[in-house]
Amino acid sequence: MKFETLFLNPLAIAFYRLRDLDEAKKGFERIINLTMGRLSYGDIYAKSFYMLGKVFEQKGWKNKAKEHYDKFLDLWKDADPGIAEVARKRLAGLKNH
Repeated sequence: MKFETLFLNPLAIAFYRLRDLDEAKKGFERIINLTMGRLSYGDIYAKSFYMLGKVFEQKGWKNKAKEHYDKFLDLWKDADPGIAEVARKRLAGLKNH
């Protein structure tokens, strides 16, 4: 169901803000594993990779964080230079460590 994305995203963000990284991870992973609604909610789908990158970075899983930031940047391209630049800086910081 494509509307599931609209419910999963705010829930995953809430868990992230509460610092419940495991539940946030589950929510964002559910979004990227959905097969319906990617065309309608492609922005949420792409940003889920960014958020998973942040989750993995905070958990200290640098390789997983890099993988998800790279995927986000591949999907996002030039859609919104602001968030893409933040992702590039985070990725560069991870590569320097």
